[in-house]
Amino acid sequence: MNLRDIRILYFRELRSALRDRTIVTGSILVPILLYPLILWLAYAGFTFVSGQSADLKSRVMLKDVPAANALLQQQLRSDPRIELKTARDPQHEIRSGTLDALVEFVPGDSPSAIDANFKARIIYDGSRDRSDTAESRIEQKIIEYRTKDLERRAGQLGISRAAYQDFWVDSANVSSNRQMAQFFLGLMLPTFLLVMLATGAMHPAIDSTAGERENSTWETVMTLATRRSNVLIAKYLYVATMSFTAGLLNLMAMMFSLRALLAPIFRRNGADVAITIPMESIPIILFGALLMALLVSAIMMILASFARTFKEGQSMVSPFYVVIMVPMMFLSAPGMEFTTKLALIPVMNVTMMFREAIQGIYHWPMIGITVAVELTCIAAAMLVATTLVKYEDLVTGTYSGSVLKFALGQIKRRGPSR
Repeated sequence: MNLRDIRILYFRELRSALRDRTIVTGSILVPILLYPLILWLAYAGFTFVSGQSADLKSRVMLKDVPAANALLQQQLRSDPRIELKTARDPQHEIRSGTLDALVEFVPGDSPSAIDANFKARIIYDGSRDRSDTAESRIEQKIIEYRTKDLERRAGQLGISRAAYQDFWVDSANVSSNRQMAQFFLGLMLPTFLLVMLATGAMHPAIDSTAGERENSTWETVMTLATRRSNVLIAKYLYVATMSFTAGLLNLMAMMFSLRALLAPIFRRNGADVAITIPMESIPIILFGALLMALLVSAIMMILASFARTFKEGQSMVSPFYVVIMVPMMFLSAPGMEFTTKLALIPVMNVTMMFREAIQGIYHWPMIGITVAVELTCIAAAMLVATTLVKYEDLVTGTYSGSVLKFALGQIKRRGPSR
């Protein structure tokens, strides 16, 4: 290994990358703009849809309203969000969408001395948002009516509200708004960070392998006055640098965007809550991102090295995104904790380390296992990569098989070319 040769080749790769619009866009501009823009659009769209739903009137039909409950009917009629209608076949109109809900008043199941005792049955279509909203509004109005009626009757009997209530449910959240915000960040940021690390590595990994081969410059690079392993290491460090840069830029852009989006949600007593990552967690997050950048870059370079064109390289590398996203499905699972078993699973262990670090939780034994597992995977991937560059048919692009076929065929049947 010649460090001087690696350094020269590394900076040569970086200079070439900064002249490539595709790599600059994928590794710098996309991390800064794409996901923050997606968040802003999603938030704006959600706000717009919520506003539209709140302004829609619920079309409701009342059936068999008892005379003693005329006050309830009057309250429903006076609600600007509810429009009372009549229909010949209300259930058919609910299914067709011309009516949102039907409220049937039937006598209570148990005998009561209260004349106004009744049971309300709300018929609606849960598959339609407008009908589901109507059901929620009516139920809320009936509960409010029932509560006020009980208070009125208790007052007539000289019973205080505390006395007739007699049963209370009280809850207290020991987490502060800051801790709740950090919990939310712990669910979101690891996913975006990991996806962006893979996005930042994809184009450089393909360009430095299949791109060189497509441009007929691969043979020239391999004939330089240095070992092939030095060329490979320089390219690998370049790809990892672009991946880590993309992840870091995306993390900064996401924090800026999420702070603006989440602050109103976690506002308390009119004061904004500072949505930040604990300072002592930043080194852990950066180190974890570096490990993931090194691992993702190595695997993508291995996959792209079997492609002869840039387009072919994209086809070979793209399925790796599915592998990356599988652990994300378990990140928000209820009761998911950072255990020894999870620390032994590559990618999953780093995402769990990210999540807990954002929340200010540090399981040092699990972090140590995670680092050891990731370094082992990186070393194994680099061993495979350095072995692949010894095969002339793979280097020159004459090999046209898949990764699996190569592993089962050439590696087993014959040793590397000298």
